[in-house]
Amino acid sequence: MILVSVVGDFYSSVLPLFYEFKDKISTHIVIHDDYRSDIVAAQKIINGTLAFTKKYDLSIKSFVIKMDEDSFKAASQVNALVAKHVTKYEYLYINITDGLANVGTLLSSEFRPKGANIITYDRYDNEYNLLTKYSMKTYKVQNSIPIKDHFLLKNIEVVSTQSSDFALKHKKALHLFFEKYEADKYLYKQDPEARNALVKMQTGFLYEYYIYNLIKELHFDDILLGVKVRDNRLDDIYLENEYDILIMKDNHLHMIECKYQKSLDVTALLYKLDSVRETLDEDANIMIVTDFDRYSETHNRSNRDISPTYKRAFAKKIAMRGSPTKCVQTFIKDVNETFMLKTANIEEICAAKINFASVKEKERVAMKKEISLFLENTLALKMDFFNTQELSRLLSYKTSKQLNIKTKETMHKEGFEEFIKLIKKSLQSKQEYISIYDLYNYYLNNFKTLHKDGI
Repeated sequence: MILVSVVGDFYSSVLPLFYEFKDKISTHIVIHDDYRSDIVAAQKIINGTLAFTKKYDLSIKSFVIKMDEDSFKAASQVNALVAKHVTKYEYLYINITDGLANVGTLLSSEFRPKGANIITYDRYDNEYNLLTKYSMKTYKVQNSIPIKDHFLLKNIEVVSTQSSDFALKHKKALHLFFEKYEADKYLYKQDPEARNALVKMQTGFLYEYYIYNLIKELHFDDILLGVKVRDNRLDDIYLENEYDILIMKDNHLHMIECKYQKSLDVTALLYKLDSVRETLDEDANIMIVTDFDRYSETHNRSNRDISPTYKRAFAKKIAMRGSPTKCVQTFIKDVNETFMLKTANIEEICAAKINFASVKEKERVAMKKEISLFLENTLALKMDFFNTQELSRLLSYKTSKQLNIKTKETMHKEGFEEFIKLIKKSLQSKQEYISIYDLYNYYLNNFKTLHKDGI
Protein backbone atom coordinates (compact mmCIF):
# COMPACT_ATOMS: atom_id res chain seq x y z
CA MET A 1 0.00 0.00 0.00
CA ILE A 2 1.22 3.48 -0.93
CA LEU A 3 -0.32 6.18 1.26
CA VAL A 4 -0.16 9.77 0.08
CA SER A 5 -0.87 12.34 2.83
CA VAL A 6 -1.60 15.87 1.67
CA VAL A 7 -0.87 18.11 4.67
CA GLY A 8 -3.51 20.75 5.28
CA ASP A 9 -4.87 22.56 8.33
CA PHE A 10 -5.10 19.70 10.82
CA TYR A 11 -2.78 16.97 12.07
CA SER A 12 -5.90 15.02 13.01
CA SER A 13 -6.77 14.64 9.31
CA VAL A 14 -3.52 12.81 8.56
CA LEU A 15 -2.34 10.83 11.59
CA PRO A 16 -5.42 8.65 12.34
CA LEU A 17 -5.32 7.21 8.81
CA PHE A 18 -1.57 6.60 8.96
CA TYR A 19 -2.13 4.71 12.22
CA GLU A 20 -5.13 2.83 10.80
CA PHE A 21 -3.11 1.46 7.84
CA LYS A 22 0.31 1.24 9.55
CA ASP A 23 0.61 -2.52 9.03
CA LYS A 24 -0.24 -2.26 5.31
CA ILE A 25 1.80 0.76 4.27
CA SER A 26 5.00 0.13 2.32
CA THR A 27 5.52 3.73 1.16
CA HIS A 28 4.36 6.98 2.74
CA ILE A 29 4.49 10.17 0.66
CA VAL A 30 3.93 13.53 2.43
CA ILE A 31 2.97 16.48 0.23
CA HIS A 32 2.99 20.03 1.63
CA ASP A 33 3.04 23.67 0.55
CA ASP A 34 6.22 25.77 0.70
CA TYR A 35 4.71 28.26 3.15
CA ARG A 36 6.64 28.36 6.45
CA SER A 37 3.81 27.18 8.74
CA ASP A 38 3.09 24.28 6.35
CA ILE A 39 6.78 23.35 6.34
CA VAL A 40 6.77 23.23 10.16
CA ALA A 41 3.60 21.13 10.27
CA ALA A 42 4.86 18.72 7.61
CA GLN A 43 8.23 18.36 9.28
CA LYS A 44 6.60 17.42 12.57
CA ILE A 45 4.51 14.77 10.80
CA ILE A 46 7.55 13.45 8.92
CA ASN A 47 9.74 13.29 12.04
CA GLY A 48 6.90 11.81 14.09
CA THR A 49 6.02 9.06 11.59
CA LEU A 50 9.71 8.18 11.21
CA ALA A 51 10.09 7.85 15.00
CA PHE A 52 6.90 5.77 15.14
CA THR A 53 8.15 3.50 12.34
CA LYS A 54 11.44 3.00 14.17
CA LYS A 55 9.73 2.29 17.51
CA TYR A 56 7.58 -0.51 16.06
CA ASP A 57 10.15 -1.73 13.53
CA LEU A 58 7.86 -1.11 10.54
CA SER A 59 9.13 -1.36 6.96
CA ILE A 60 7.78 1.94 5.67
CA LYS A 61 9.71 4.11 3.21
CA SER A 62 9.04 7.85 3.56
CA PHE A 63 9.23 10.55 0.89
CA VAL A 64 8.52 14.28 0.99
CA ILE A 65 7.25 16.53 -1.79
CA LYS A 66 7.36 20.30 -1.20
CA MET A 67 5.60 22.45 -3.78
CA ASP A 68 3.96 25.81 -4.46
CA GLU A 69 0.22 25.28 -4.18
CA ASP A 70 -0.49 28.42 -6.24
CA SER A 71 1.54 27.21 -9.22
CA PHE A 72 -0.29 25.02 -11.76
CA LYS A 73 3.05 23.83 -13.10
CA ALA A 74 4.24 22.77 -9.63
CA ALA A 75 0.92 21.10 -8.84
CA SER A 76 1.06 19.18 -12.13
CA GLN A 77 4.60 18.00 -11.40
CA VAL A 78 3.37 16.40 -8.18
CA ASN A 79 1.45 13.83 -10.25
CA ALA A 80 4.65 12.71 -11.94
CA LEU A 81 6.54 12.53 -8.64
CA VAL A 82 3.85 10.34 -7.11
CA ALA A 83 3.57 8.13 -10.21
CA LYS A 84 7.27 7.20 -9.91
CA HIS A 85 6.46 5.12 -6.81
CA VAL A 86 3.42 3.33 -8.24
CA THR A 87 3.38 -0.07 -9.95
CA LYS A 88 -0.30 -0.95 -9.42
CA TYR A 89 -2.77 1.91 -8.97
CA GLU A 90 -5.20 -0.17 -6.91
CA TYR A 91 -2.58 -0.03 -4.13
CA LEU A 92 -2.41 3.75 -4.21
CA TYR A 93 -4.40 5.56 -1.48
CA ILE A 94 -4.48 9.37 -1.50
CA ASN A 95 -5.68 11.21 1.61
CA ILE A 96 -6.83 14.67 0.46
CA THR A 97 -8.73 15.59 3.66
CA ASP A 98 -8.24 19.28 4.56
CA GLY A 99 -5.25 19.28 2.24
CA LEU A 100 -4.22 21.59 -0.57
CA ALA A 101 -7.36 21.94 -2.69
CA ASN A 102 -5.60 22.33 -6.03
CA VAL A 103 -3.28 19.39 -5.44
CA GLY A 104 -6.10 17.17 -4.19
CA THR A 105 -8.19 17.93 -7.25
CA LEU A 106 -5.35 17.22 -9.67
CA LEU A 107 -4.31 14.02 -7.89
CA SER A 108 -7.88 12.74 -7.87
CA SER A 109 -8.54 13.55 -11.53
CA GLU A 110 -5.23 11.98 -12.59
CA PHE A 111 -5.17 8.76 -10.57
CA ARG A 112 -8.77 7.79 -9.74
CA PRO A 113 -9.63 6.86 -13.35
CA LYS A 114 -6.56 4.59 -13.30
CA GLY A 115 -7.83 2.68 -10.27
CA ALA A 116 -6.41 4.64 -7.32
CA ASN A 117 -8.33 5.17 -4.08
CA ILE A 118 -9.18 8.66 -2.82
CA ILE A 119 -9.72 9.09 0.94
CA THR A 120 -11.56 11.84 2.78
CA TYR A 121 -11.55 11.53 6.55
CA ASP A 122 -14.36 12.77 8.81
CA ARG A 123 -12.45 13.52 12.01
CA TYR A 124 -15.63 14.30 13.93
CA ASP A 125 -17.25 10.90 13.34
CA ASN A 126 -13.88 9.08 13.04
CA GLU A 127 -14.91 7.65 9.66
CA TYR A 128 -13.45 7.85 6.18
CA ASN A 129 -14.98 7.78 2.70
CA LEU A 130 -13.16 5.65 0.14
CA LEU A 131 -13.77 6.90 -3.41
CA THR A 132 -12.76 4.57 -6.26
CA LYS A 133 -13.36 4.63 -10.01
CA TYR A 134 -16.81 3.10 -9.64
CA SER A 135 -18.00 3.57 -6.05
CA MET A 136 -17.80 5.41 -2.73
CA LYS A 137 -18.04 3.61 0.63
CA THR A 138 -17.84 4.78 4.23
CA TYR A 139 -15.73 2.93 6.80
CA LYS A 140 -15.39 3.36 10.55
CA VAL A 141 -11.80 3.77 11.72
CA GLN A 142 -11.08 0.63 13.73
CA ASN A 143 -7.89 1.64 15.56
CA SER A 144 -7.63 4.43 18.12
CA ILE A 145 -4.16 5.89 18.65
CA PRO A 146 -2.81 5.37 22.20
CA ILE A 147 -2.01 8.68 23.89
CA LYS A 148 1.76 8.16 23.92
CA ASP A 149 1.76 7.26 20.21
CA HIS A 150 -0.45 10.26 19.47
CA PHE A 151 2.28 12.54 20.81
CA LEU A 152 5.02 10.52 19.13
CA LEU A 153 3.35 10.88 15.71
CA LYS A 154 3.28 14.66 16.25
CA ASN A 155 6.98 14.62 17.17
CA ILE A 156 6.19 15.47 20.79
CA GLU A 157 8.18 13.68 23.46
CA VAL A 158 6.37 12.20 26.46
CA VAL A 159 8.81 12.93 29.28
CA SER A 160 6.91 11.14 32.06
CA THR A 161 3.51 9.95 33.28
CA GLN A 162 2.11 9.15 36.72
CA SER A 163 1.11 5.61 37.54
CA SER A 164 -2.52 4.93 38.39
CA ASP A 165 -1.44 2.31 40.97
CA PHE A 166 -1.63 4.80 43.85
CA ALA A 167 -5.15 5.85 42.89
CA LEU A 168 -6.33 2.25 42.68
CA LYS A 169 -4.61 1.18 45.89
CA HIS A 170 -6.09 4.03 47.94
CA LYS A 171 -9.44 4.29 46.14
CA LYS A 172 -11.68 4.16 49.22
CA ALA A 173 -9.37 6.38 51.27
CA LEU A 174 -9.38 9.06 48.54
CA HIS A 175 -13.18 9.09 48.43
CA LEU A 176 -13.28 9.33 52.22
CA PHE A 177 -10.71 12.14 52.25
CA PHE A 178 -12.50 14.39 49.74
CA GLU A 179 -16.17 13.50 50.17
CA LYS A 180 -16.45 13.00 53.91
CA TYR A 181 -13.64 15.16 55.27
CA GLU A 182 -13.50 17.76 52.47
CA ALA A 183 -9.72 17.37 52.16
CA ASP A 184 -9.22 18.23 55.83
CA LYS A 185 -6.08 16.28 56.74
CA TYR A 186 -6.43 16.82 60.49
CA LEU A 187 -9.96 15.43 60.64
CA TYR A 188 -9.11 12.66 58.20
CA LYS A 189 -6.34 11.40 60.47
CA GLN A 190 -8.90 10.80 63.22
CA ASP A 191 -10.66 8.21 61.05
CA PRO A 192 -9.61 4.58 61.67
CA GLU A 193 -9.54 4.02 57.90
CA ALA A 194 -7.13 6.91 57.30
CA ARG A 195 -4.04 6.16 55.23
CA ASN A 196 -0.77 7.87 56.10
CA ALA A 197 0.21 7.86 52.43
CA LEU A 198 -2.52 10.41 51.72
CA VAL A 199 -1.57 12.73 54.55
CA LYS A 200 2.01 12.96 53.31
CA MET A 201 1.10 13.99 49.74
CA GLN A 202 0.03 17.38 48.42
CA THR A 203 -3.74 17.75 48.16
CA GLY A 204 -3.52 18.78 44.49
CA PHE A 205 -1.99 15.44 43.49
CA LEU A 206 -4.54 13.57 45.58
CA TYR A 207 -7.35 15.45 43.84
CA GLU A 208 -6.12 14.20 40.46
CA TYR A 209 -6.17 10.62 41.76
CA TYR A 210 -9.65 11.12 43.22
CA ILE A 211 -11.03 12.47 39.92
CA TYR A 212 -9.36 9.62 38.02
CA ASN A 213 -11.07 7.04 40.25
CA LEU A 214 -14.46 8.61 39.62
CA ILE A 215 -14.21 8.34 35.83
CA LYS A 216 -11.83 5.45 35.13
CA GLU A 217 -14.66 3.01 34.30
CA LEU A 218 -16.09 5.18 31.52
CA HIS A 219 -15.55 4.03 27.94
CA PHE A 220 -12.30 5.72 26.93
CA ASP A 221 -9.92 4.31 24.36
CA ASP A 222 -7.00 5.38 26.56
CA ILE A 223 -6.44 7.46 29.70
CA LEU A 224 -3.25 8.73 31.37
CA LEU A 225 -2.45 10.64 34.56
CA GLY A 226 0.12 13.40 35.11
CA VAL A 227 1.53 13.58 31.58
CA LYS A 228 4.61 15.77 30.99
CA VAL A 229 5.51 16.45 27.35
CA ARG A 230 8.19 18.34 25.45
CA ASP A 231 7.12 19.75 22.09
CA ASN A 232 10.17 19.56 19.82
CA ARG A 233 9.69 22.43 17.39
CA LEU A 234 12.04 23.75 14.72
CA ASP A 235 15.00 26.03 15.46
CA ASP A 236 15.77 24.08 18.66
CA ILE A 237 12.72 25.51 20.45
CA TYR A 238 11.28 23.22 23.10
CA LEU A 239 7.94 23.86 24.75
CA GLU A 240 7.08 21.85 27.88
CA ASN A 241 3.58 21.23 29.18
CA GLU A 242 2.01 19.11 31.89
CA TYR A 243 -1.49 17.67 31.82
CA ASP A 244 -3.37 16.26 34.83
CA ILE A 245 -5.61 13.75 33.04
CA LEU A 246 -5.63 12.98 29.31
CA ILE A 247 -8.42 11.03 27.62
CA MET A 248 -8.38 9.50 24.14
CA LYS A 249 -11.69 8.77 22.45
CA ASP A 250 -12.19 8.09 18.72
CA ASN A 251 -8.77 9.56 17.90
CA HIS A 252 -9.49 12.81 19.76
CA LEU A 253 -7.33 13.69 22.72
CA HIS A 254 -9.16 15.50 25.54
CA MET A 255 -8.03 16.90 28.86
CA ILE A 256 -9.16 17.38 32.48
CA GLU A 257 -7.35 20.01 34.55
CA CYS A 258 -7.73 19.51 38.33
CA LYS A 259 -7.37 22.57 40.56
CA TYR A 260 -7.92 22.20 44.31
CA GLN A 261 -7.24 25.74 45.49
CA LYS A 262 -9.47 28.63 46.50
CA SER A 263 -7.23 31.43 45.18
CA LEU A 264 -7.41 30.51 41.51
CA ASP A 265 -6.99 32.98 38.65
CA VAL A 266 -9.56 31.34 36.41
CA THR A 267 -9.22 33.81 33.52
CA ALA A 268 -5.46 33.27 33.26
CA LEU A 269 -5.98 29.51 33.43
CA LEU A 270 -8.54 29.64 30.59
CA TYR A 271 -6.12 31.45 28.28
CA LYS A 272 -3.30 29.08 29.18
CA LEU A 273 -5.35 25.96 28.45
CA ASP A 274 -6.69 27.39 25.22
CA SER A 275 -3.11 28.08 24.08
CA VAL A 276 -2.04 24.44 24.53
CA ARG A 277 -5.07 22.97 22.75
CA GLU A 278 -3.19 22.50 19.47
CA THR A 279 -0.53 20.44 21.24
CA LEU A 280 -3.29 18.05 22.27
CA ASP A 281 -5.70 18.05 19.36
CA GLU A 282 -7.33 20.77 17.27
CA ASP A 283 -10.76 19.52 18.37
CA ALA A 284 -9.84 18.76 21.99
CA ASN A 285 -12.47 19.31 24.66
CA ILE A 286 -11.13 20.58 27.97
CA MET A 287 -12.69 20.43 31.44
CA ILE A 288 -11.46 22.30 34.52
CA VAL A 289 -12.47 20.67 37.81
CA THR A 290 -12.04 22.97 40.83
CA ASP A 291 -13.08 22.80 44.48
CA PHE A 292 -15.60 25.65 44.09
CA ASP A 293 -18.89 25.08 45.90
CA ARG A 294 -21.06 25.75 42.85
CA TYR A 295 -20.62 22.86 40.44
CA SER A 296 -21.68 24.61 37.23
CA GLU A 297 -23.23 27.83 35.97
CA THR A 298 -23.38 26.78 32.35
CA HIS A 299 -25.72 23.85 33.00
CA ASN A 300 -28.55 26.36 33.35
CA ARG A 301 -28.64 27.87 29.86
CA SER A 302 -31.55 30.18 30.75
CA ASN A 303 -29.62 31.85 33.57
CA ARG A 304 -28.93 35.45 32.52
CA ASP A 305 -26.64 35.98 35.48
CA ILE A 306 -23.90 33.64 34.28
CA SER A 307 -20.56 35.24 35.09
CA PRO A 308 -18.27 36.54 32.30
CA THR A 309 -15.66 33.93 33.27
CA TYR A 310 -18.06 31.06 32.64
CA LYS A 311 -19.20 32.65 29.37
CA ARG A 312 -15.58 32.95 28.25
CA ALA A 313 -14.95 29.32 29.16
CA PHE A 314 -18.04 28.19 27.23
CA ALA A 315 -16.95 30.19 24.17
CA LYS A 316 -13.54 28.50 24.25
CA LYS A 317 -15.04 25.00 24.52
CA ILE A 318 -13.73 24.67 28.07
CA ALA A 319 -16.13 23.17 30.61
CA MET A 320 -15.68 25.07 33.90
CA ARG A 321 -16.79 22.94 36.85
CA GLY A 322 -16.77 23.17 40.63
CA SER A 323 -16.30 20.38 43.15
CA PRO A 324 -17.94 17.04 42.26
CA THR A 325 -17.74 15.74 45.85
CA LYS A 326 -21.43 16.44 46.58
CA CYS A 327 -22.69 15.45 43.11
CA VAL A 328 -20.56 12.47 42.08
CA GLN A 329 -23.12 10.94 39.73
CA THR A 330 -23.80 14.27 38.02
CA PHE A 331 -20.07 14.70 37.46
CA ILE A 332 -19.61 11.24 35.96
CA LYS A 333 -22.48 11.80 33.52
CA ASP A 334 -21.09 15.26 32.71
CA VAL A 335 -17.69 13.80 31.78
CA ASN A 336 -19.37 11.13 29.68
CA GLU A 337 -21.32 13.79 27.78
CA THR A 338 -18.56 16.43 27.47
CA PHE A 339 -16.07 14.02 25.94
CA MET A 340 -18.67 12.08 23.93
CA LEU A 341 -17.67 8.76 25.49
CA LYS A 342 -20.99 6.99 24.80
CA THR A 343 -20.70 4.76 27.86
CA ALA A 344 -23.49 2.19 27.56
CA ASN A 345 -23.61 1.24 31.26
CA ILE A 346 -23.36 4.79 32.60
CA GLU A 347 -26.29 4.32 35.01
CA GLU A 348 -24.73 1.18 36.44
CA ILE A 349 -21.39 2.94 36.96
CA CYS A 350 -23.06 5.87 38.71
CA ALA A 351 -25.15 3.64 40.95
CA ALA A 352 -22.02 1.86 42.18
CA LYS A 353 -20.44 5.10 43.46
CA ILE A 354 -20.80 5.71 47.21
CA ASN A 355 -21.12 9.41 47.83
CA PHE A 356 -19.84 9.99 51.36
CA ALA A 357 -20.98 13.60 51.18
CA SER A 358 -24.67 12.67 50.84
CA VAL A 359 -24.39 10.01 53.56
CA LYS A 360 -22.73 12.52 55.83
CA GLU A 361 -25.51 15.06 55.26
CA LYS A 362 -28.19 12.56 56.30
CA GLU A 363 -26.30 11.66 59.47
CA ARG A 364 -25.78 15.33 60.26
CA VAL A 365 -29.51 16.08 60.18
CA ALA A 366 -30.32 13.07 62.37
CA MET A 367 -27.89 14.09 65.11
CA LYS A 368 -28.72 17.78 65.53
CA LYS A 369 -30.62 17.25 68.79
CA GLU A 370 -27.76 15.33 70.36
CA ILE A 371 -25.23 17.93 69.26
CA SER A 372 -27.37 20.75 70.60
CA LEU A 373 -27.58 18.97 73.95
CA PHE A 374 -23.83 18.45 73.95
CA LEU A 375 -23.18 22.17 73.47
CA GLU A 376 -25.66 23.21 76.13
CA ASN A 377 -24.10 20.89 78.70
CA THR A 378 -20.61 21.97 77.73
CA LEU A 379 -21.42 25.58 78.65
CA ALA A 380 -21.73 24.56 82.32
CA LEU A 381 -18.31 22.90 82.40
CA LYS A 382 -15.13 24.44 83.69
CA MET A 383 -12.82 26.10 81.22
CA ASP A 384 -10.04 23.52 81.62
CA PHE A 385 -12.35 20.55 81.11
CA PHE A 386 -11.50 20.27 77.42
CA ASN A 387 -8.09 20.34 75.87
CA THR A 388 -8.93 23.74 74.38
CA GLN A 389 -5.96 23.77 72.05
CA GLU A 390 -6.96 20.43 70.52
CA LEU A 391 -10.61 21.41 70.12
CA SER A 392 -9.66 24.76 68.63
CA ARG A 393 -7.44 23.01 66.13
CA LEU A 394 -10.27 20.71 65.14
CA LEU A 395 -12.78 23.50 64.65
CA SER A 396 -10.45 25.95 62.92
CA TYR A 397 -10.23 23.60 59.94
CA LYS A 398 -13.98 23.84 59.54
CA THR A 399 -14.35 27.60 59.78
CA SER A 400 -14.02 30.38 57.29
CA LYS A 401 -10.88 32.52 57.44
CA GLN A 402 -12.80 35.38 59.02
CA LEU A 403 -14.32 33.11 61.68
CA ASN A 404 -10.92 31.63 62.40
CA ILE A 405 -9.52 35.01 63.40
CA LYS A 406 -12.55 35.83 65.49
CA THR A 407 -12.38 32.42 67.19
CA LYS A 408 -8.77 32.91 68.25
CA GLU A 409 -9.45 36.41 69.55
CA THR A 410 -12.51 35.22 71.51
CA MET A 411 -10.63 32.35 73.13
CA HIS A 412 -7.82 34.66 74.13
CA LYS A 413 -9.94 37.52 75.47
CA GLU A 414 -13.19 36.06 76.74
CA GLY A 415 -12.44 32.45 77.56
CA PHE A 416 -13.77 29.09 76.59
CA GLU A 417 -17.43 29.73 77.44
CA GLU A 418 -17.71 32.52 74.87
CA PHE A 419 -15.85 30.35 72.40
CA ILE A 420 -18.50 27.63 72.70
CA LYS A 421 -21.23 30.24 72.26
CA LEU A 422 -19.58 31.33 69.06
CA ILE A 423 -19.53 27.72 67.80
CA LYS A 424 -23.19 27.32 68.70
CA LYS A 425 -24.09 30.53 66.88
CA SER A 426 -22.30 29.36 63.73
CA LEU A 427 -24.18 26.05 63.85
CA GLN A 428 -27.49 27.90 63.85
CA SER A 429 -26.60 30.10 60.86
CA LYS A 430 -27.93 29.31 57.38
CA GLN A 431 -24.45 28.64 56.03
CA GLU A 432 -22.68 26.08 58.19
CA TYR A 433 -19.01 26.92 58.41
CA ILE A 434 -18.19 23.93 60.60
CA SER A 435 -19.24 20.32 60.41
CA ILE A 436 -21.47 19.59 63.38
CA TYR A 437 -21.31 15.88 62.56
CA ASP A 438 -17.51 15.84 62.92
CA LEU A 439 -17.74 17.90 66.11
CA TYR A 440 -20.15 15.38 67.61
CA ASN A 441 -17.98 12.45 66.55
CA TYR A 442 -14.98 14.13 68.12
CA TYR A 443 -16.91 14.41 71.38
CA LEU A 444 -17.99 10.77 71.33
CA ASN A 445 -14.50 9.47 70.49
CA ASN A 446 -12.69 11.52 73.13
CA PHE A 447 -15.20 11.79 76.00
CA LYS A 448 -17.16 8.53 75.98
CA THR A 449 -17.26 8.21 79.79
CA LEU A 450 -18.80 11.64 80.28
CA HIS A 451 -21.23 10.99 77.46
CA LYS A 452 -22.49 7.85 79.18
CA ASP A 453 -23.06 9.84 82.35
CA GLY A 454 -25.36 12.17 80.41
CA ILE A 455 -23.07 15.18 80.47
